[in-house]
Amino acid sequence: MAIDDDTPKSCAICKRPPTDGVKMETGAGFDGLLITCPQCGQYELDAHSFDASFQWAPDLRSPLSCAARQASEAGQRLRITAQNAAQLAEPHMHTRVPDNRERLLREVAKRARRPHILAPISFANDFTLIDCYDKDEFLWYIKWLQEQELVGLQSPAGGDRITLTMEGWNQVQPLSRRGGVPGRCFVAMWFSDETRAAYEHGIEPAVSDAGFTPIRIDRKEHNNEIPDEIIAEIRNAQFIVADFTGQRQGVYYEAGFAMGLGRPVIWCCRKDDIGKLHFDTNHKNHIDWQTPEELRKRLHTRIRMTILEQG
Repeated sequence: MAIDDDTPKSCAICKRPPTDGVKMETGAGFDGLLITCPQCGQYELDAHSFDASFQWAPDLRSPLSCAARQASEAGQRLRITAQNAAQLAEPHMHTRVPDNRERLLREVAKRARRPHILAPISFANDFTLIDCYDKDEFLWYIKWLQEQELVGLQSPAGGDRITLTMEGWNQVQPLSRRGGVPGRCFVAMWFSDETRAAYEHGIEPAVSDAGFTPIRIDRKEHNNEIPDEIIAEIRNAQFIVADFTGQRQGVYYEAGFAMGLGRPVIWCCRKDDIGKLHFDTNHKNHIDWQTPEELRKRLHTRIRMTILEQG
């Protein structure tokens, strides 16, 4: 798709103009535009979806902006089309307030890097780092954290800065609990349409039926830096379920980290993929399932025998 005088130059999601720092480039390797926006991050827009983007309703634009920004911050670029926009936005539509609070604390910690450093923050642009839809909602969370004495805020001439208090750091980096939090199960797997049924009809009901809460972090399966929230959830888990279907390197990393903490790992892999397991783990007693229903039954039995009965 060529960028010409007739091509709108505003962000296709939030409609910010070029004067706000929005940039567009012709897509390299795909037919569309590479758009960089201070609110939405960097994302790809399919050429055939450009006109449709201007018809998106506000209740789709806001969560889609959050989806694009958070993927961009994680080193990924969403490829947005008219067909997948609603699917990408949906996970960011009904986020629980406590989850947003926890995300904000971790985002401040990630940006600060060290306890004495003030993390830069832009109220106008950075509300999409968590699932907030505007500046006012973002400021509400920050004020709440200030009242709880979890963060401190400074507004020098160079821009706003946030720092975590010691109590804030304690919440972001809790001391490892021996055995984790009772009842919590972290799920490590490949998040894709190919494995959706395995989770929804296999892993999730098996864990829930056994009396545990499954903790799954979507769209964090890239193999570069493991997000802080994944590490924290593994630390807090009583045990983890790791499914190696698709051979995602992140799943290997998360299972290894859990083992290092002494957390039990239940190993799973779809039967047609089990021959691809890495030699470091292929000797483990994997649940080699063929259907989600089989996975549910066998995983529930494994949890009962190895977690519930052995404690």
